[in-house]
Amino acid sequence: MSSTFLLPPPVGTKGALDSPDPLPVTVEEVTAAWFTKILGRPVKTANVVETLHGTSSKLLCELTYEGSNDAASLPTHVCVKGGFNPVLAKLNPALNAVYRREAEFFYHIAPTVSMRLPPVWYCGSDTDTGQGIVVLDDLKAKGYQFGDPLEAWPVERVRAGLEELAILHAKTWGARQEDFPWLKEGLDLRDVILSMMVESEWEKRFSDEAAKPPVSDHLADRQRMIRAFETLWATTNQHHLCVTHGDAHIGNTFITPAGEPGFLDWQGLHSNSFLHDVAYFIVGALTVEDRRANEVELFEHYLAALQKAGRPRLEKEALWDDYRKHHLHGFAWSLAPPLMQPKDRVDTMTARYCAAILDHHSLELLESLPGYVTEA
Repeated sequence: MSSTFLLPPPVGTKGALDSPDPLPVTVEEVTAAWFTKILGRPVKTANVVETLHGTSSKLLCELTYEGSNDAASLPTHVCVKGGFNPVLAKLNPALNAVYRREAEFFYHIAPTVSMRLPPVWYCGSDTDTGQGIVVLDDLKAKGYQFGDPLEAWPVERVRAGLEELAILHAKTWGARQEDFPWLKEGLDLRDVILSMMVESEWEKRFSDEAAKPPVSDHLADRQRMIRAFETLWATTNQHHLCVTHGDAHIGNTFITPAGEPGFLDWQGLHSNSFLHDVAYFIVGALTVEDRRANEVELFEHYLAALQKAGRPRLEKEALWDDYRKHHLHGFAWSLAPPLMQPKDRVDTMTARYCAAILDHHSLELLESLPGYVTEA
């Protein structure tokens, strides 16, 4: 399988992190003048043809240039990704840290790994608004498709996706947050999950029988699940740390016209066990039946890919219990509020992850550990 990191031709500065110059924070501020500034070429027109608001906003733009001799090497269809929803920004100013994290990934890590990634034309953040922006090729305009949680992938494509994760993990193996100073506080996975497990939020998700996600009764015990999560985080093997995608589910992927998978949405990047990404991706990308039939082979394929990427050979038997533990993270899908994900996606992914938690007895395994956290 080909794994080539795609870089655009040099077009002025690639980006600037923590710049004192304010970045655009509204759709109206994404202008031809701004593109001229970041691309280093005279942009004649910049039309926003589609605006997609979510946790982050994606502005699909069409560009034309003043008579430039190298216009053929410049992008004509780009996606500008960042915080462009003033209502959401007012409700949750902390989201700026999420936008900056993605810019930091493409600035610091993407150029060092041979992953399949979209061409990026600019990545930057500022100290004035706190905004973070990435300008990348509009993959939709190039005929790419995107992973959908309502669907499932064939096993072969999941195998190829694991090879991509292995490249990232091998390159950053042993990394702790202090080794990457730009991995600032504010994107702590523990805080994000626990914020969705406060009693008021839990009641919203589970009090209405008709609206609640498909979670079995013994996984719907709030205090028990909090203790299990605390135990998982407290017992994470420190020898397994690397930089992880953090949210490597099927909805954060693209598929090239040749059918090759890659990962998008690097906003949850953080230091964690590699098993977090591996378990989360395998379970979320397959039907329950395909996962049960192919899980062991896929896990062993990932370990072989990790070794090929430069890490010492790790054995499945020594890692399997840790892998079983990390299935718990998928439970977070059951806690996702409607503003984050539609109910049909939540229910589909919850069913996959809860089935894996039950199949692997993840909860019981965590409760049997010497480091089990007895108080939530």
